[in-house]
Amino acid sequence: MEDVRVKDASVALCHDGLGQHVDNFQVSEISDDEILKNLDSYFQDINDRLTISRMVSDSVIKGTVDAVEQEAEEKIAQKELEVEKLKHMLHLNHVGADENESLGSALTHHESKITSHHRMYYNCSDAFVEHDRMKESLGRLKNVAKEQFKKLKKAIDGVRGSSSIRKINSGSQLVGLGGILREKASKRWIDVDEMLESLNATFDTVHERVEDMFGLSRESLCSWQQEQEFKAEIEGMVIKNCIRSLQEEFEERLWDQNVQFGGNEYVNWLEKINDISSLRQELDAISKSLSIHESRPLTSLGSLEISGEWSNDKKADHFRSKSLNNSVSSSTLMWEGNGKHEDSNSNIPENSDPAKLKQMSKDELITEMTNMRRNHESKVQEITEKNFRLMREILCMKERGSASPLKKDNELDILKRKIPHFISKLDGILVENKMLCAFSENAENLGSLKDRLESLLSENHQLRDLLADKKKEVTCLLAQVSDAADKLSQRQLMEAKLLCAIEDAQIKALICEDVYKCVLRELIGQIKRVTEESDLKCNIVREIYEIILNEAAYLAKPRSNSNIEDSDIESITMQGLCGIIFEEALKDAEEKVSNLNMKYTDENKIRVTLEMEALEKEEVLRLELVDKKKLKQVIRTLEESIEEKEKLAQETTVALANEKVRSELACQELDNLRNQKIKALEQIETYKAEICVLNQKLELRMKELTEVDEERRMIHAFAQEKQNALSLANNKEREHQKQMELLVALAQGLSNAVAGFERRVTENISNISLRLENLSSESRLLIPNANVLRRTGLSYKQTLERKCSDLEKAESEVDLLGDEVDALLSLLEKIYIALDHYSPILQHYPGIIEILKLVKRELSGESTRPV
Repeated sequence: MEDVRVKDASVALCHDGLGQHVDNFQVSEISDDEILKNLDSYFQDINDRLTISRMVSDSVIKGTVDAVEQEAEEKIAQKELEVEKLKHMLHLNHVGADENESLGSALTHHESKITSHHRMYYNCSDAFVEHDRMKESLGRLKNVAKEQFKKLKKAIDGVRGSSSIRKINSGSQLVGLGGILREKASKRWIDVDEMLESLNATFDTVHERVEDMFGLSRESLCSWQQEQEFKAEIEGMVIKNCIRSLQEEFEERLWDQNVQFGGNEYVNWLEKINDISSLRQELDAISKSLSIHESRPLTSLGSLEISGEWSNDKKADHFRSKSLNNSVSSSTLMWEGNGKHEDSNSNIPENSDPAKLKQMSKDELITEMTNMRRNHESKVQEITEKNFRLMREILCMKERGSASPLKKDNELDILKRKIPHFISKLDGILVENKMLCAFSENAENLGSLKDRLESLLSENHQLRDLLADKKKEVTCLLAQVSDAADKLSQRQLMEAKLLCAIEDAQIKALICEDVYKCVLRELIGQIKRVTEESDLKCNIVREIYEIILNEAAYLAKPRSNSNIEDSDIESITMQGLCGIIFEEALKDAEEKVSNLNMKYTDENKIRVTLEMEALEKEEVLRLELVDKKKLKQVIRTLEESIEEKEKLAQETTVALANEKVRSELACQELDNLRNQKIKALEQIETYKAEICVLNQKLELRMKELTEVDEERRMIHAFAQEKQNALSLANNKEREHQKQMELLVALAQGLSNAVAGFERRVTENISNISLRLENLSSESRLLIPNANVLRRTGLSYKQTLERKCSDLEKAESEVDLLGDEVDALLSLLEKIYIALDHYSPILQHYPGIIEILKLVKRELSGESTRPV
């Protein structure tokens, strides 16, 4: 409708004169300039969109960098805490270490290292959890950004509605220029919508790239975790080897010492045991001789005293037998049984066993009892006769002298009381000899266990070598897989870049096609308008000529001379004016047609060039698609190769798992053997303690033996044996001193080994601290990049604010243009009033009157519209 109104106005003004026709030509030129300006603004908007997308991508990258920095700082803090804990544990182990607990402290330190590696593994799992949390937070940020985009779109729709209402209420009642401005504003709002959509698309692409970055970071974390696990296993193996080497050295030294000590001591013990057994035999003979002498009674009173002493001796012997039973000496029991019941056994018959008596019948028991009674009576008679004989002998002895026998009796009583005590001690020494025999058997068992341990260690070394080879193969396979994965990732990135480039080219081609279509449509419309205007002008000229001819024919009728002269003058003047007007109008029309033809040819050339470019781009796209197909084929081949390698890796992992199970079984056997070895070592330590106690007892008993030798000098004079015993004691002390010196040297060697182990641990800790310092330096290098990204974000924000201010200024300019349109409408009303004033003169020109009527109708229609 607005185009029709503009055409009608131009037709009406053509009759009015040349100036109005020139104004119409200027309006067409203004529309062409506006099209070019719109194209410039469109390309500028595209640049703005690209800058905004860069801003968004930079802000997202900045966020990811900040997140990575926070993760790095947290990891560094965790590593520092672990290093502090390890230092504290090392300090405690260093302070509280003793000579006997040095090996145990090394083992506890190894366990602390293992727990630290487990902590590192758990920290890696915590890092994975934090990675997932960051991914979730990124998804939340995406949702928040989408909501903000929606809110921004709603706000823009609200601003658009308010601006449209404001334009309607501003009173822009002109049809032509107001419509063009509205079209401009609507195009700008469309551009803003497209910018929002492009921003949303760029945000989605940035989110996808960030997710890819997270995936790559997760893969890098997995690889780092595997490296840490391999390092932990290697460190554990090194520490285990060190501890095992120290333990083996310690065991070898202990074994050598035990062999030396056992050999020397065994020879000495055999000599001592032979001496002790000979002493016991001599004491036994002495006790028997004394018992024979005691069996002779002196008098009846003496017999009573002897019987009382015999009962007391019996009680004492019974008490000693109980004590010896508690001290686990079976041989002493046998000896005391023989000593105590020497006299009573003569009275008991051979058939007086309780088991045999239980098996007998009643008659047999009665006969046995009668026989026992008869035997007892006969023995009692014999004893009484012996007593009478002894009493006679005692009386004879009394008559000879009573002083000397009393002294002898006292000495004999003292000796009698001491001899069984010494015999019991000697029996205890013999029992200890049996324990030493058991100790020698344990030593032989230890030798067999050591041989078995050596065989197991050799098998373990072989298994370790096999494991090392398999690990090397696995590392090679992992390296190949990682290379293939890197190649795949690179090719995927190339594919993504190619797809992005293809999409960008397609978008650009679509945009160019739309722009060229719009331009061609506008040009075709303008050509149509110009042709229609030229047709209208030709029709108007024809009508004017017909009117002139009609008037000339009408004026050619017979009238008065004055009327003829006036009409001739008027017709001549009108013909002259019309000729001038038509010539100028034809010139203007020819110029416009020539300009339009030039523009049309130029546009055709541009269109041809664009079509050529589009064809070239299509060929490039076809080539890219062919390359893409080739890449897909290569990727398929790589995937097949990767699947084959994964199968090989799975087979190797299964083989490694089987070998690991075997190694675990071997380790369990080794642990069992170690436990047995530890138990054997504990037994050795207990035996050593018992040997020390026995040595102390031997010293005490040797002293007692020396006392016995002094007492025996009064009887047999064994001075030489006492000197031999003293020389043996001195030799034993010397041997003990040598053993103590060897133990001190061994303890010093162990302390040196522990010190070397601590040095190695401190070196490892220093290396870890250096790695942590390198990580902190790398994080510090990332900080200036983050600051640069922040500055760029601020600059992008300032440019956005400037664009917003430019948009507000454009809206104010649109309002000013509306005011100008109102002023032009008022001027047109004044022109209409002036022309209406000269309407009686212009009644001879019906076309001009029709134009005036049309203007009146338009003005009246505009005035009747609501303001």
